[in-house]
Amino acid sequence: MNAAHLHLMTVHVPVVGCWGLFVLLLLSAWFRDERLFKISCWLLLSVLLFATGAYFSGPPAYELLQEQYQIDKETVEFHAVLARSCLLAMVVLSMIVGNALIQGFQGENVPRWQRTLIIIGTLALAGFWTVAAHWGGRIRHPEIQFQTAGHIEAAKPEQEPVSD
Repeated sequence: MNAAHLHLMTVHVPVVGCWGLFVLLLLSAWFRDERLFKISCWLLLSVLLFATGAYFSGPPAYELLQEQYQIDKETVEFHAVLARSCLLAMVVLSMIVGNALIQGFQGENVPRWQRTLIIIGTLALAGFWTVAAHWGGRIRHPEIQFQTAGHIEAAKPEQEPVSD
Protein backbone atom coordinates (compact mmCIF):
# COMPACT_ATOMS: atom_id res chain seq x y z
CA MET A 1 0.00 0.00 0.00
CA ASN A 2 1.29 3.43 -0.87
CA ALA A 3 0.32 7.02 -0.07
CA ALA A 4 -2.15 7.17 -2.96
CA HIS A 5 -4.02 4.14 -1.59
CA LEU A 6 -4.06 5.62 1.90
CA HIS A 7 -5.27 8.96 0.59
CA LEU A 8 -8.10 7.44 -1.41
CA MET A 9 -9.21 5.23 1.47
CA THR A 10 -9.27 7.99 4.08
CA VAL A 11 -10.48 10.93 1.98
CA HIS A 12 -13.99 9.56 1.58
CA VAL A 13 -14.64 9.34 5.32
CA PRO A 14 -14.87 13.11 5.98
CA VAL A 15 -17.09 13.70 2.97
CA VAL A 16 -19.60 10.94 3.60
CA GLY A 17 -19.14 11.08 7.38
CA CYS A 18 -20.06 14.75 7.72
CA TRP A 19 -23.25 14.26 5.69
CA GLY A 20 -24.19 11.28 7.84
CA LEU A 21 -23.34 13.11 11.04
CA PHE A 22 -25.45 16.05 9.95
CA VAL A 23 -28.44 13.70 9.66
CA LEU A 24 -27.66 12.09 13.05
CA LEU A 25 -27.33 15.48 14.74
CA LEU A 26 -30.63 16.60 13.24
CA LEU A 27 -32.28 13.42 14.52
CA SER A 28 -30.77 13.95 17.97
CA ALA A 29 -32.22 17.47 18.03
CA TRP A 30 -35.60 16.37 16.66
CA PHE A 31 -36.02 13.55 19.18
CA ARG A 32 -34.12 15.38 21.95
CA ASP A 33 -31.92 12.30 22.32
CA GLU A 34 -28.89 13.16 24.42
CA ARG A 35 -27.24 9.79 23.85
CA LEU A 36 -27.44 10.16 20.05
CA PHE A 37 -26.01 13.67 20.37
CA LYS A 38 -23.00 12.37 22.34
CA ILE A 39 -22.45 9.49 19.92
CA SER A 40 -22.55 11.95 17.01
CA CYS A 41 -20.01 14.17 18.76
CA TRP A 42 -17.63 11.25 19.30
CA LEU A 43 -18.06 10.18 15.69
CA LEU A 44 -17.25 13.71 14.52
CA LEU A 45 -13.99 13.57 16.48
CA SER A 46 -13.27 10.20 14.84
CA VAL A 47 -13.92 11.68 11.40
CA LEU A 48 -11.35 14.37 12.23
CA LEU A 49 -8.72 11.63 12.63
CA PHE A 50 -9.50 10.28 9.16
CA ALA A 51 -9.48 13.80 7.72
CA THR A 52 -6.05 14.39 9.22
CA GLY A 53 -4.77 11.16 7.68
CA ALA A 54 -6.26 12.12 4.33
CA TYR A 55 -4.70 15.57 4.43
CA PHE A 56 -1.21 14.42 5.30
CA SER A 57 -1.26 11.55 2.77
CA GLY A 58 -2.12 14.02 -0.02
CA PRO A 59 1.37 15.39 -0.81
CA PRO A 60 3.04 11.94 -1.03
CA ALA A 61 0.13 10.74 -3.19
CA TYR A 62 0.66 13.72 -5.48
CA GLU A 63 4.35 12.88 -5.81
CA LEU A 64 3.48 9.33 -6.85
CA LEU A 65 0.92 10.49 -9.41
CA GLN A 66 3.21 13.19 -10.75
CA GLU A 67 5.79 10.54 -11.64
CA GLN A 68 3.27 8.53 -13.68
CA TYR A 69 0.78 11.01 -15.12
CA GLN A 70 0.62 14.50 -16.46
CA ILE A 71 -1.29 16.44 -13.81
CA ASP A 72 -2.60 20.01 -13.85
CA LYS A 73 -0.65 21.69 -11.05
CA GLU A 74 -3.21 24.49 -10.58
CA THR A 75 -5.97 21.98 -9.88
CA VAL A 76 -3.79 20.17 -7.35
CA GLU A 77 -2.83 23.40 -5.60
CA PHE A 78 -6.44 24.58 -5.39
CA HIS A 79 -7.50 21.19 -4.05
CA ALA A 80 -4.74 21.42 -1.43
CA VAL A 81 -5.89 24.88 -0.33
CA LEU A 82 -9.49 23.66 -0.02
CA ALA A 83 -8.41 20.55 1.89
CA ARG A 84 -6.30 22.60 4.30
CA SER A 85 -9.19 24.99 4.89
CA CYS A 86 -11.58 22.08 5.47
CA LEU A 87 -9.21 20.46 7.95
CA LEU A 88 -8.75 23.70 9.88
CA ALA A 89 -12.51 24.33 9.94
CA MET A 90 -13.01 20.80 11.20
CA VAL A 91 -10.46 21.35 13.96
CA VAL A 92 -12.37 24.45 15.09
CA LEU A 93 -15.69 22.58 15.00
CA SER A 94 -14.08 19.69 16.90
CA MET A 95 -13.03 22.12 19.63
CA ILE A 96 -16.67 23.19 20.00
CA VAL A 97 -17.76 19.54 19.99
CA GLY A 98 -15.07 18.65 22.54
CA ASN A 99 -16.30 21.48 24.76
CA ALA A 100 -19.84 20.09 24.52
CA LEU A 101 -18.61 16.62 25.52
CA ILE A 102 -16.70 18.05 28.49
CA GLN A 103 -19.81 19.96 29.55
CA GLY A 104 -21.70 16.66 29.45
CA PHE A 105 -19.03 14.91 31.54
CA GLN A 106 -19.34 17.67 34.15
CA GLY A 107 -23.12 17.28 34.28
CA GLU A 108 -23.83 20.60 32.58
CA ASN A 109 -26.42 21.01 29.87
CA VAL A 110 -25.12 21.89 26.44
CA PRO A 111 -26.90 25.11 25.44
CA ARG A 112 -29.22 25.11 22.45
CA TRP A 113 -27.09 27.73 20.64
CA GLN A 114 -24.05 25.44 20.93
CA ARG A 115 -25.98 22.44 19.60
CA THR A 116 -27.29 24.57 16.74
CA LEU A 117 -23.78 25.78 15.98
CA ILE A 118 -22.55 22.18 15.85
CA ILE A 119 -25.38 21.15 13.49
CA ILE A 120 -24.87 24.14 11.17
CA GLY A 121 -21.09 23.71 11.31
CA THR A 122 -21.41 20.05 10.36
CA LEU A 123 -23.64 20.95 7.41
CA ALA A 124 -21.18 23.63 6.27
CA LEU A 125 -18.28 21.20 6.60
CA ALA A 126 -20.14 18.53 4.65
CA GLY A 127 -20.62 20.95 1.78
CA PHE A 128 -17.07 22.22 2.04
CA TRP A 129 -15.61 18.67 2.04
CA THR A 130 -17.77 17.85 -0.98
CA VAL A 131 -16.31 20.77 -2.93
CA ALA A 132 -12.77 19.79 -1.91
CA ALA A 133 -13.46 16.20 -2.97
CA HIS A 134 -14.78 17.39 -6.33
CA TRP A 135 -11.57 19.31 -6.97
CA GLY A 136 -9.57 16.27 -5.86
CA GLY A 137 -11.50 14.15 -8.32
CA ARG A 138 -10.67 16.59 -11.10
CA ILE A 139 -7.00 15.71 -10.68
CA ARG A 140 -7.43 12.28 -12.28
CA HIS A 141 -10.96 12.38 -13.71
CA PRO A 142 -11.17 14.81 -16.63
CA GLU A 143 -14.79 13.83 -17.29
CA ILE A 144 -15.93 15.89 -14.31
CA GLN A 145 -14.20 19.04 -15.48
CA PHE A 146 -16.87 21.44 -16.65
CA GLN A 147 -14.77 22.86 -19.44
CA THR A 148 -15.15 22.31 -23.15
CA ALA A 149 -12.63 23.01 -25.84
CA GLY A 150 -15.17 24.65 -28.08
CA HIS A 151 -18.80 24.87 -28.97
CA ILE A 152 -20.44 21.46 -29.15
CA GLU A 153 -23.43 21.08 -31.40
CA ALA A 154 -26.14 18.58 -30.74
CA ALA A 155 -26.10 15.58 -32.99
CA LYS A 156 -28.62 15.96 -35.78
CA PRO A 157 -30.28 12.89 -37.23
CA GLU A 158 -29.60 12.33 -40.88
CA GLN A 159 -32.62 12.97 -43.06
CA GLU A 160 -33.37 10.36 -45.64
CA PRO A 161 -34.20 11.58 -49.10
CA VAL A 162 -37.91 11.51 -49.85
CA SER A 163 -38.66 9.14 -52.75
CA ASP A 164 -41.80 9.49 -54.81
